[in-house]
Amino acid sequence: MSIEYFYQKPFPDLKLNNKFLLREQQLDDTEAFFNYYTDPQVFQYILANSPKNIQEAESEIYYCRNLFRQSKGIYWTIARKDTNKMVGAIGFYINNFHRRAELSYDLSKDHWSKGIMSQAIQVVCDYAFKSIGLSRIEAITMKENIASQRVLQKAKFQFEGTLRNYKFHQGRPFDVEMFSLIP
Repeated sequence: MSIEYFYQKPFPDLKLNNKFLLREQQLDDTEAFFNYYTDPQVFQYILANSPKNIQEAESEIYYCRNLFRQSKGIYWTIARKDTNKMVGAIGFYINNFHRRAELSYDLSKDHWSKGIMSQAIQVVCDYAFKSIGLSRIEAITMKENIASQRVLQKAKFQFEGTLRNYKFHQGRPFDVEMFSLIP
């Protein structure tokens, strides 16, 4: 399958389990995203800027929605089926030429340790290999983020090593742990 063909199809909603689904991000997700993403416990291992207000959160939702429209990746909202409320997000920044992607994810702390992210990673990675045509998925974590590393290892990602000074955030470089998954 051609990656270019993937971007021409409608945005794919995916079933996660009986309680949660993966769907396109919507501007209606802004408040839920802002509330969980700015929680210091959630944000402590994210090497990105936290939105300072609802307008910045809306800009982030808009940016993630447009990854698919601009053929640069895909980002799903993890939503409750009963309320359609966003509880997390998962997606890929895709290098189309090399058929590889960087996996990113976040989840409200109210939903930690319930297997939701493990299921989401499995579902989106299976989809990426079968329906997008990727040949490699990468994920990076901070060395201190043991929970995220365990989730990746549970999903059969292999540890590849420490990338020194790989991410620059808040005025300084950070080492990260690189994991990968291939079909």
